[in-house]
Amino acid sequence: MTTESDLSPAIADELQDAIDEWHADPARLTFLEYRDRCMYGRPSPDGHYRNCDRRLLLQSFSYQVRENDNPYTNGEDVEYGTWSKALEAGRSYLVGDKVPMAKFVSAHTSSLTDWQKQAFLWCMSNPSRSLELEALTGRPLQYKIRKRGEYVEIGLPYHDYGGERYWITRDGKRKVLINVD
Repeated sequence: MTTESDLSPAIADELQDAIDEWHADPARLTFLEYRDRCMYGRPSPDGHYRNCDRRLLLQSFSYQVRENDNPYTNGEDVEYGTWSKALEAGRSYLVGDKVPMAKFVSAHTSSLTDWQKQAFLWCMSNPSRSLELEALTGRPLQYKIRKRGEYVEIGLPYHDYGGERYWITRDGKRKVLINVD
């Protein structure tokens, strides 16, 4: 194992500069860089990654990731950009206006996966950008994720790639299903 004292002063200075510059600010990173930094953590002074989040490391993440411009300028949507309007539209479409909102939300809420939590944070920090994730293994899925007003929308917009489903989240922990076709 290499220790800091084994390194030449120039290399040690360069390594220390890299450690000092290390950050996990999603606004300054691509999604994959951000995801890697969440997984591996800050490098130790000897350049090794000892702070790995083993739980994230062991999870399968076989998606091709593309970053695109968000079709909603700066992530804003005048028509459906508020949380309440999106929930109202979802309730009306899925169960009808007669079902109480609390019952609708309770029945259609689920937890975000770890990668969806990371995508939420990345999209909130990069409102003018969106993510497109396509599954490389298993069932064909193609997610489109973007900030849309007060929330982040997670969509499976194509029938051939996972069905047509849309969820919204504003806390980065739970998502509400608002559309199924």
